[in-house]
Order: sequence, then C-alpha cells, then structure tokens
Amino acid sequence: MKKILTTGSNGFIFSNYIRKTLFDNKSKSEDQKYTFASIDKMTRGNGFPNIYQNKNHTFYLGDISDTHFVDIVFDQERPDFVIHGAAESFVDFSLKDPNKFIISNVLGTQVLINASVKYKVEKFIMISTDECYGQLTNESDSPWTESSPLNPRNPYSASKAASELLVQAASVSYGLNYNITRSSNNYGPRQTTEKLIPKVIKSIVEGNKIPVYGQGLQIRDWTYVIDNCSAITTVLEKGTPNEIYNISANQECTNIELIQKICNLMGKGHELISFVEERPGHDFRYAINCDKAKALGWAPTMKLPDGLEACVQWYLNNSWSLK
Repeated sequence: MKKILTTGSNGFIFSNYIRKTLFDNKSKSEDQKYTFASIDKMTRGNGFPNIYQNKNHTFYLGDISDTHFVDIVFDQERPDFVIHGAAESFVDFSLKDPNKFIISNVLGTQVLINASVKYKVEKFIMISTDECYGQLTNESDSPWTESSPLNPRNPYSASKAASELLVQAASVSYGLNYNITRSSNNYGPRQTTEKLIPKVIKSIVEGNKIPVYGQGLQIRDWTYVIDNCSAITTVLEKGTPNEIYNISANQECTNIELIQKICNLMGKGHELISFVEERPGHDFRYAINCDKAKALGWAPTMKLPDGLEACVQWYLNNSWSLK
C-alpha cells in the first residue's frame, strides 16, 4: 500500500477526501490501495467530528509551519505522496489578519516542501484555487486556462499564489515532482459556517439575516466536493509530472441566485436576505476551463440542483455542523 500524507484533514475538502478514498478502496474487491497520515492544527473547536477514525488513517495534531513537528511526522510515517490542502482560506479573515495567512500558507508550504525533498516523496500535490487568477470583469470573458496569468487580488489568494511558486521553484532547485490543482468554489458536507452555503442554511434555520454583499451579483463556479476529491485522485495517479490542473464542474450562478435556490429548497428564508456594503476588492466572476483534467479521464458527476439538495439535507441531518 502507498501512504498519503494529507494536510488540513480537519478541513472541508480533506475530511471528505480521506473518507471517500478509503471508502472507495474498501468497496472494491481489490486490496486497500492507500493508507493515510494527516496533519491539522484544529483551530476550530467544533471540527472534531470531521476527523475520520479508521485503522488506515493516523491523525497528527500540529502546525505545518512548525519544522520540528513536521520532520517528526515525516520521519515516523515516511509518506509516498503528500497532498497539501491545509490553508487559512477565508478572504474576509485575510483582509483582517493577513499575517496569519502568510505564516500558514507560505511558510507552512515551504516547511512541507523541505520535508518532502528530505524524505524523497514520490509526488507533492499542492491544492490551490481559481482565486489566484484574479477576476473576470464580465460574463462574456472566456474561462481561465492553466496558462492564464496569476493576478491575486486579496491576501488569501496572494498567499496561495506564492505557495504555488514555491512548489514550482522546488522542482527546479531540488527535483521535487509535483502537481498543482486549482479548483473552483467547492460545496458539500462538512464545510464551516463562514462559507456561503452553510452560512445561508444556518441563517435560515436560526431565523437570522442572510448578509449579501452589494446586490449579490458576483458570479461563482460551483463544484461538489466529492467531484473535486475524485479529480485530486485522478491527478495523483495520472497527472503529468510538474503540470497544473484546473478542476471545475462549470456551473456558474450569481450569489443571489444561489441563495434563492437554497431558500426554495428549504421552503423559507427569502425574507431574511439582507444586502450589506460591498467587500473591498470583491472579485466579480470566476470561471475556469478544466479540459486538461478531463483529458486524464476525470469528469464531474454532480449537477448543482442535485448537489444543493443533498447539501441542504446533510446539514439539516447533522445539526452539530451548524454550531
């Protein structure tokens, strides 16, 4: 079995990724393909249910920017692959405290690169974001490709772009074999309530106002988290060395349209919509071309209406996640 070290295993994407990968392997007749070790610093106290307790998963509580700690984990686990998903990730928080994002997203990435080079991992996958491209300024602009220039417009996306450059530099300087994935907005189970979809669900459940920046006309491209998880595994197994892959379901809608869809699914909440002052530098539209990932054999499976319905039902069935 190959061992995968993931970072951010308490977070939204990788709490789903570890579950999906181990479940997919278990459901097949073949032997278990992967085992996991993971790192998370657990800054959110209500996230403990996100940790997947499984005989093929060893969890380490700690900070990826701590060189001594990371070295101990690598020495103990000797991973074959590293999938680096840990990040400070909420734009609003990055505007208030950018230093935290530089420490975690930039320094933390370099610490992991150093350990990966030292322990000779087979492949390092950096999980990035379409926000590194900046913004599209109208609805008719063509989606970004992997060769589009990076133009981050807030501390969060700038820190992710910087971490990408560190990974690429390590390939030249130290021979690190890498892939980078840039995904569109993910949604699904186990996402924190700072994010738009669970925030809206939580607001409706509690009868609180649903804050909407400006008129809610910002356009986002939504991908169900399980589709992103399958794309990451496809890149791990089939990705060309030292290439970048966009990941998207190409399902765009405005924020206000998305909120109204959730209100319709829950049968209430339209009266709670409250328009608030626009966020500084709020990007207008994200859209990415993912033909390159599809050429590896991957394709998204979840349509937005079905994904939203499943998402709403999951949060209603798991009230702990809305605390």
